[in-house]
Amino acid sequence: MKIYLNNSMAAFALLRSALGSIAAAPVGGRMTNVLRGAMLTSALSLSLATGLQAEEDQPDWLPEEIELPEDREVLMDRAIGSTIRMFSMSTERDALELLEEWEDALREAGYTINQGQDDVLDETIEFSSDAIINAKIAILPTSDNGRSTIEFDVTLP
Repeated sequence: MKIYLNNSMAAFALLRSALGSIAAAPVGGRMTNVLRGAMLTSALSLSLATGLQAEEDQPDWLPEEIELPEDREVLMDRAIGSTIRMFSMSTERDALELLEEWEDALREAGYTINQGQDDVLDETIEFSSDAIINAKIAILPTSDNGRSTIEFDVTLP
């Protein structure tokens, strides 16, 4: 979430700066009305795009049954080609508890859970469905700040 907050604040600062420049420019000066309009449009577009990004903080390819924790900090959100998706986040929530909640929710929604004894010991869930060829959620070692890092690797059809 901090990534999005920082982007929103940067867009707001840019918008405020652009509007200040427009207001301070002399009417008959070097800045024409066309240039003023272009600056205002660019600043507003950047602000709106950043605002939309802030609302879209759960990847659209991630099953809706997986409810991400409110305190999450997105560490990575990457697409590799048209089918591979990687996402990682950190949270103060108990990662094992989250894994259990997600596994139950996915199973109840009809996802196939491919979990053997090794997966339980490795703190992972592997699952699939018609919309996901295969996916793995893994708990990475806890960082020094006490936050758990959880990684999602998904292959789409």
